[in-house]
Amino acid sequence: MSRTVLVAVDASDNAKIAFNYFLNEIYRANDIVVICHVPEIADLPTFSFTAGISLPVEEWTKALQEQSVKVKQIEETYEQLLVPKKIQYKMHSVASKSPGQGIVSVSEQEGAKLIVIGTRGLDRLRRTLLGSVSDYVVRHSKVPVLVCPTTD
Repeated sequence: MSRTVLVAVDASDNAKIAFNYFLNEIYRANDIVVICHVPEIADLPTFSFTAGISLPVEEWTKALQEQSVKVKQIEETYEQLLVPKKIQYKMHSVASKSPGQGIVSVSEQEGAKLIVIGTRGLDRLRRTLLGSVSDYVVRHSKVPVLVCPTTD
């Protein structure tokens, strides 16, 4: 009987630490691993009415292409770790209002039994002011969440 486990990733070392912890300590041979990446929304230039009503299409295209390259690099990083071990996996790179919402949504869609996530290592003040993706996921997930701390 297979179990679906969602592992939330980004380009950070903390995400890699959480992923490796999952593989080394929790992974079972028949698990289906869902790699979930919620990219940050691209910072697109705006336009001004004083400069005419031409849209900055070239700048938008460039920003979106750069984001696409980053997403592809993250996907390839994790595929290179999963494929040689013959681990059954799915990739999800989803646009969402916030990373936490995207992770919880994909978890529900895939029927995950566990979510594994790293922390960004924010200090208490910044975490309180900015919020935390892992805090959001813990508070809103309907399944257990394993939060792997930084190794600092």
